Amino acid sequence: MVLTNASVSVVLPSYNERESIGEAVSRIVGALGDTLKEIIIVDDNSPDRTWEVVESLGEPRCRVIRRMDKRGLASALADGTRAAIGDIIVWLDCDLGIPPEDILKLVEKLDTYDVAVGSRYVPGGMDTRPAWRAFLSLVFNCYTRIVLWKRFWDWTSGFAAARRNVLERIPLSEQGFGEYFVEWVYRCLRSGVRIIEVPYRYGLRKNGTSKTDGNLWVFLRLSVRYALRVLAVRMGGGSHHA
Repeated sequence: MVLTNASVSVVLPSYNERESIGEAVSRIVGALGDTLKEIIIVDDNSPDRTWEVVESLGEPRCRVIRRMDKRGLASALADGTRAAIGDIIVWLDCDLGIPPEDILKLVEKLDTYDVAVGSRYVPGGMDTRPAWRAFLSLVFNCYTRIVLWKRFWDWTSGFAAARRNVLERIPLSEQGFGEYFVEWVYRCLRSGVRIIEVPYRYGLRKNGTSKTDGNLWVFLRLSVRYALRVLAVRMGGGSHHA
């Protein structure tokens, strides 16, 4: 199936992102042009009223799912990708650590592949965060590759484009934080999904405070949780529902 001129849905999870969300939406609209079907912001009722900023932008292709009684990155992405109606569904953070213009690099690969993942660890990719943070992420990804025994490099990317039928067949897990991505990629590889890693440069968020990057202890705590999830996935005990 050829997806040239396919419509694209972009899903952005948000929590206290009012300083970045306007620029993120503007740059996505500028990058995708007429191929953009919709931008879905899944907001966990941000105290800084991110959802209100989005509603004030006046962008007709942008809508908010404001979650009043539900929290978490993985569940936000699961809800957003389920609600998306484009032929291609893309998801990424809205803090501008991932350049929105790089969405095009992923989307153009879906004429040939089923899934394209932004990767820091293939030639041309780079993690430009502080050295300690980039190194620990690299170590975890090496650990994951060894445990899962799959030739894949960026298991914690969180930046991907997929054909909608892939996500209908292999939906994102609602459990946890960023570890949902490890499980989803593993299930795609096990299912024979055609997947490619596309290099990109990942950096620190442009505004505000990161939920993980600025705090070593938070990062280490998440790393332990991720490591346990990787073992569970390898033993067949990962989540298998959206």
